[in-house]
Amino acid sequence: MEDELETIISSFVFTLMAIKGLKPVADKVGLLDVPNHRKQHKGAVPLIGGVSIFIGVAISALLFMSLDAQQKVLLAASLVIVVMGVFDDLYDLSVRLRLGIQAVCTLILCFSLHVSLAHLGYMLGFINLNIGVAGYVLAIFAVIGGINAYNMMDGIDGLAGSMALVSLTALIILFAAAGATVYMNWALIFAVAIVPYLFANLKLFGFKRKIFMGDAGSMLLGFVIVWLLILGTQQQEKYFRTVTALWIIAIPLMDMAAIMIRRIRKGNSPFKPDRNHLHHIFLRAGLNSRQALMVIVAAALLFTSFGLAGEFWQVPEWIMLAGFLGLFAGYYYSLHRIWKIVRWVKAKIYR
Repeated sequence: MEDELETIISSFVFTLMAIKGLKPVADKVGLLDVPNHRKQHKGAVPLIGGVSIFIGVAISALLFMSLDAQQKVLLAASLVIVVMGVFDDLYDLSVRLRLGIQAVCTLILCFSLHVSLAHLGYMLGFINLNIGVAGYVLAIFAVIGGINAYNMMDGIDGLAGSMALVSLTALIILFAAAGATVYMNWALIFAVAIVPYLFANLKLFGFKRKIFMGDAGSMLLGFVIVWLLILGTQQQEKYFRTVTALWIIAIPLMDMAAIMIRRIRKGNSPFKPDRNHLHHIFLRAGLNSRQALMVIVAAALLFTSFGLAGEFWQVPEWIMLAGFLGLFAGYYYSLHRIWKIVRWVKAKIYR
């Protein structure tokens, strides 16, 4: 317990120190987010949140955790994702290069950790789905999807970090309940490292200059969260069911899927940026960024809590899947007709 406390404290402290130390570096090397037609913040903002989180986690893990070979590989792969994210923030890498690196990192981890995404459980009822070697392909899609889901959430202050914090908290609960101390600690130190980033991003507790997470941060958190979900559901000892993972990342996953479907239907690339995400809609509907943040976080907590309840009460997996698909169908339908809904709500409020 004493070692765990040291790890937690050091994760917070080293992340905080990294934030303070990297601000002047970001100014010198140009690691800054400059406003444009899609980004309407004020002034150039340092893109150091993700790098700071990784530094805090890595130093804490190396100093206070007994890392085996598999954990070192996971940490090394996370470093590759962070470095790629930094270069993307600096030079705007091509989609093909980013996806290629993400896929390679996923396959390296699959073979190093001896897992894939093959065990889907009893999602269809009485059949235990095991897709075999196709699980490696599904793992690639899952990791790339998770990375892009959290990356797309990084649109208003505090949102990507808060979404990751909700998911990591759920993972801490699940791993703690299953006695998986090692994975619980990984989720814990990442969750703790996010807190000082949120303080800086939201300018709380004395922080006067805002920082952003950057692609390095959103990609890192998406990568780590999906891998913790895979490790929790796909090894010989399964700590929770695969269907539960859908609920743990429900809002980022549904927002990404709905947006990509809309883009494809319009004949655009699914990776082409736009301002049609859930948080953009709330902003255009009249909420300010803090109000939108609170509403979306509340929804994420609700859906995640539903997933945890289903796991602990052992609600049949096919019911949990049907519930999630029904939720997504309702989400997509509402998003597709959001302006009619917004006009109806405004009419009811202001009449």
